[in-house]
Amino acid sequence: MKNTLVIGGAGFLGAALASELKKRGVNVGVFDLLPHPDPSIPTHIGDLRNDAQVREACTGVDTVFQTASLVDWGPRSQDRLYAVNVTGNRNVISVCQEMGAPKLVYTSSIDVVFDGHPIADGDESLPYPSKHLDHYGHTKRLAEQDVLAANGQRGLKSCALRTAGIYGPGDRHRLPSILKAARSRQNIRLGDGSAKFGHVYVANVVHAHILAAEALDGAAAGQAYFIGDHAAGNFFDFFTPYLAAFGFPPAKTRIPYRLAYVLAILMETAARLGIGPSMPTLTRYVVASTCVDFYFSHEKAARELGYRPVVSFEQAQSETLAWLRHIKSSGDAHRTREGMRRP
Repeated sequence: MKNTLVIGGAGFLGAALASELKKRGVNVGVFDLLPHPDPSIPTHIGDLRNDAQVREACTGVDTVFQTASLVDWGPRSQDRLYAVNVTGNRNVISVCQEMGAPKLVYTSSIDVVFDGHPIADGDESLPYPSKHLDHYGHTKRLAEQDVLAANGQRGLKSCALRTAGIYGPGDRHRLPSILKAARSRQNIRLGDGSAKFGHVYVANVVHAHILAAEALDGAAAGQAYFIGDHAAGNFFDFFTPYLAAFGFPPAKTRIPYRLAYVLAILMETAARLGIGPSMPTLTRYVVASTCVDFYFSHEKAARELGYRPVVSFEQAQSETLAWLRHIKSSGDAHRTREGMRRP
């Protein structure tokens, strides 16, 4: 890698990836709706739905990391999700081929194989489901399929990384949502606590992306990989120390799985009809992903990419807690940023 571009490089994962590439001495640029937090990393301001803007950003680039996507579980968001996650991603693929950028690493999601049924220690032999629980999972699947199908076409080598739930310093989606719910006294637990979910620390995901780009000249071309790090655990238990850092006790209210699923159906139906918020508090995906086993093995990535977590669970937790305490003390906990969201 000599000249790289991180699409979505002002977001949570993309910003961390761009910073790490710069640290390693790689010439890196960013393409996003907002600039990278480090002003020394050049940013091409633009929208991946605009192929002319994508083309300009890709000039002279040999490796593209496509980390950008719209994350929205609302039932009325189908058109926006398709426009960004599918049509926008196709712009990236075609521009890479047109401009001669030979390597493309796509940030996919574990959601591409999830339809609500339990998955325990799943691997890449799992098929795509016939139907997803929401439009987001469906559009991520279509985008991943497009990326993998493009491998070997017009000189492009491509792969996809199916990340588990990413967390760590800079998170603007997962941890803030949990804290917001606790702050508004909507901190509840779903299910009986036995289900396991896979989280992955952002620095380990960054490491996996760099390994994947390096392996595109070999085993990685045309492949998809699940990326996790440490042992899966209950979704709600995972966040207990982070809630405690802000003075919030563990959630006491529990909603059984089946009842929560019925409530999610009702809330989704109301949202679809234009009643209430466009993003329901509960969706079938939210309920299923936290109430049944939903975690994967990264053995294939270890075997073919040489992937091993570079940050231990204890260090990841310590660094995340330190970041949360910092934003709490600086009064930055409520800050949000507009633009593309990332998986």
